[in-house]
Amino acid sequence: MLEVAIIVCLAISFFLVLRHFPETAEGAVAGEILNNERKVGFMSKFFERFKKAPKQENVAGIEDAIAEGQKEVVNPLQINQARIEYKETDPEVAKLLYESENAFLQNDLRETEDLALEAIGKDKKCAQAYVIMGRVAFSRGSFADAKEAYDTALKCDKENAEAYFGLGMVKLRDENLSDGVEYLQKAVTIDRGNAEWYFELGKAFMEVRQFAKAAKALKRAASLDMENKEYKELASEAEDKQRTHSGIYRKAR
Repeated sequence: MLEVAIIVCLAISFFLVLRHFPETAEGAVAGEILNNERKVGFMSKFFERFKKAPKQENVAGIEDAIAEGQKEVVNPLQINQARIEYKETDPEVAKLLYESENAFLQNDLRETEDLALEAIGKDKKCAQAYVIMGRVAFSRGSFADAKEAYDTALKCDKENAEAYFGLGMVKLRDENLSDGVEYLQKAVTIDRGNAEWYFELGKAFMEVRQFAKAAKALKRAASLDMENKEYKELASEAEDKQRTHSGIYRKAR
């Protein structure tokens, strides 16, 4: 009789479990769905916030950061070229000279001067840095400072063609034509490939009425820069004056 009672109790318990199982399963499934919906809702909000982010500002910020980092970057080939051109053994100084020259081309005189001074701070005998300082001073109309800078450059390098050219331009500015011509001639003797220098020398020769020398210098300038009409026109004018002057001289004899 006891065994029958136990079997009956077990049967009733099993029945009750089966009766409540669907509700439990449905609750578990519902809970899982709710959790998934919450996760999806969170991710949707996350991506929605990302979409609403100011993309343009992010891009601009990245570009600014890249530009800032690039300020210190100079191609090694350019540094090596600067070392050769400016006779500078220190690559760091050559880099400063290269950057200073670029700043001058952009008409940023303050940056040009700062970089040249930094180069001088690292190498007090850097002739090209003094040349750049002279160029800046001349551009500002400080001709005495320009002369001092060019003189210092020549003390560092007696064969610096641009220093001679700069001094020649200072002398011409001071109306010291004979000294101006002399310095310009030294410049083109050292560097025969600069059209502008020959042009300035030709004009100086015109001022002192040495038309044959003027024509020769101006024709050289025109041959070096064949696209420059001003060089050609002034060379032609110098030749005309040379012929006229020679004819007058022959008649006078």
